[in-house]
Amino acid sequence: MSKLFCTTCGGAAKLQISTPMPGGLPRPLKSCSNGLVRAFTIVKPHSTHCFAPKGEQLGPIGKDGHQSFRIRKDGTKSLPLPPVLDPVVLSERSRWEQPKARPDVKKFAPFQRKLWENPYGLPSLTAANITNAELTGRLAHALASPVRQCRCTQVYLPSFLMISLHPKPHPETSQPWLLPVSLTTSPKLSTPYRFLGRKLVAEELHRKASWRNSIHHRFENKYGNIEKMVWREDMPQLIISLLQRSLLNKLRWHFKQSGQLIACDSPHSSDIKGIDDVSCILFFGTLKTRADAIQTRAAKIRNAVELLANEYADGHKKLLDPHLRTPEPRHKPPSWWKGPMVPHLQPRLWFPPLEFNTTKWRGRDIAVYSLYDLLGEENLRQLIQDTRFEVARCVAMKRGRHNVPVELLLMQSQAFVAKPGL
Repeated sequence: MSKLFCTTCGGAAKLQISTPMPGGLPRPLKSCSNGLVRAFTIVKPHSTHCFAPKGEQLGPIGKDGHQSFRIRKDGTKSLPLPPVLDPVVLSERSRWEQPKARPDVKKFAPFQRKLWENPYGLPSLTAANITNAELTGRLAHALASPVRQCRCTQVYLPSFLMISLHPKPHPETSQPWLLPVSLTTSPKLSTPYRFLGRKLVAEELHRKASWRNSIHHRFENKYGNIEKMVWREDMPQLIISLLQRSLLNKLRWHFKQSGQLIACDSPHSSDIKGIDDVSCILFFGTLKTRADAIQTRAAKIRNAVELLANEYADGHKKLLDPHLRTPEPRHKPPSWWKGPMVPHLQPRLWFPPLEFNTTKWRGRDIAVYSLYDLLGEENLRQLIQDTRFEVARCVAMKRGRHNVPVELLLMQSQAFVAKPGL
């Protein structure tokens, strides 16, 4: 018997259903006290956090040192309690389930401290996971971030390597806009739309509005109709400007503090080998070469060739498509068929591996970042103005735990604007 409540008067009614004869119908609901027959709704109890009784909460129990028994009132044989309710078993098991204590930085070994202060080290370390130096050296702050899926490439990567967009209402039209607000604010935000933190990926998502087709269904269920969402046309430039603003704010503090940066003549290994604990080099000039201009020209030639190949395939579709060569096609094209095959440039040549600028410091490779290329000429001038590095060519950033956030931001900015093969 289930209890129902009338939606009109709130009175309770009993649902009595008798077992009908074959082909018959159950008895209808009895009307409530006011005589009105309305729609009834089943009232579900609110979900509350409840605690299962254990041990003596179940009644009188007895213990023999290994397990507990429930004493029966009729004096018959006692019944053992299940292990999940037995206080003796739970107390013995809890001895091996104590949480580990948080690591104490003051007690770190020299290797632990170097790894903790290095941007390529793990954020929180314990003595248990520092025994294997070779294995731990491969860990990174970026790789320690939660793994998420890129909506463009469909690959799973650490969330640090991605750009997150969140819907925000436009101040004038109130339409939802996808904006990278996570680059400016740190509080908890709503469900994001993530993609690989590369400029070419942002441009590809904007082309033909392909970002709408890659939105996850949970994102659509949360925010409703996605047809009203707006993707800014200047999304790549907007992300670059926000990264530059965050990077500029973090670097201002380092340039004003003494001991954080050390001036050097050049990123060459001979000019920095006398500096201790070098983590990365900040170069004030540009690292672009003539290859950048050549690559731009090569990209234009590649796009023109691809356009000619596609036009040739569309114009000679009847000759190139095996499904259209005969008057009556033998079978329908498969689902993966996109059109006739024509020669194209190999993807490995189209998107070669990324190359980041590095230099040697005492036998190790360290990153070299061009602030001129990342911040721009005007922002760089404002950064070094009225500082002791105004006439310097580059500076070396020393290893330190307080330098890890700015180095991670440098790495993120460099990855976003980097071009393949450079």
